[in-house]
Amino acid sequence: MGRRTRSRLKPIQVLAERTEDLPEFTRQRAFYNPEAHDPRVVVIGAGGIGGPVVYQLSKLGVRHITVFDPDCVARHNLATTPYAKTDVGKPKVEALARIVKPFGVTISAKVRAFQGGKLPANTDILVAAVDSMPARKMLFKAAVKQNVPFFIDGRIGGESIRVYALRPNKPTDRRKYRASLVPDAWATPLPCTAQQVADVGHLIASLITRTVRQWVVRGAYIPELHHEQDSLTYPIKASEVETRHRRSRGGT
Repeated sequence: MGRRTRSRLKPIQVLAERTEDLPEFTRQRAFYNPEAHDPRVVVIGAGGIGGPVVYQLSKLGVRHITVFDPDCVARHNLATTPYAKTDVGKPKVEALARIVKPFGVTISAKVRAFQGGKLPANTDILVAAVDSMPARKMLFKAAVKQNVPFFIDGRIGGESIRVYALRPNKPTDRRKYRASLVPDAWATPLPCTAQQVADVGHLIASLITRTVRQWVVRGAYIPELHHEQDSLTYPIKASEVETRHRRSRGGT
C-alpha cells in the first residue's frame, strides 16, 4: 500500500458561525469549531484513559468516534471512569455510548478487542488507551500499515503520565516512538491501591483531547509530553511540531 499524501480532515478554515444551530459550542469556536472540522477518531480502550477521552472528545464536538473494548464495567472502575453504579456489568463501550448520547454524539461501540487487522475506514486519528506494550506495538503497526495520519498513545501509572503524538509515516517520528516501546517488565509494579486516581485520569484525557484539537485545527503536535508525580510542570521532550495538512478535497 502506498504512502498517503493527503489527509481526510476537513479544510482548516473559518466557516460562518451558525450559533443558532449549535449554540452549545459558541464559547469554544475560536479554539475548535465542530462545523469546520470533522475528524474520524478511533479509540482503543474504554477504561481509565479511553473512557474520559471519549467523554471529553464528545464535549468538544467530535462527532465520529469509534471505541473498541471487550470488557464490562466493574465496581473498581467507578472511581476513575465516567461510569455509574447502574453501568456495572454492562459493556463499557455501550455504557459510554449512553453517557455521550445526550451531547448529540452517537459513537460506534465495538464490544470486542481490536486484535490487529483493518481499522475502520477513513480513520484520521488513532488513540491507544491500552495498558500493555504488546498492545501498543500492535496498534502502532496497524497505524503505519494503514497510513493513519495521526497516532496518540496515552500511558498512566499512579500519578505519572505520558502522552506520545506522532505521524506514523514520518520516519523520525517512528524512530522516536519505537524507542519508547520498552518491555512491560521494565515498568515498576504498582500496588493495587496506587494504580490510578480520578484527577490524574482526567488530566491525561485532557492532554489527549488537546492534542487532538491542536492537530485538527493547526496541524501542530508535541511528540512527547509527560507529568511526573508531585510535579506541576510539563517537561516537553521535543518542541512543538507544526505541519500543513495536505488536502486535495474537503470533507469526509
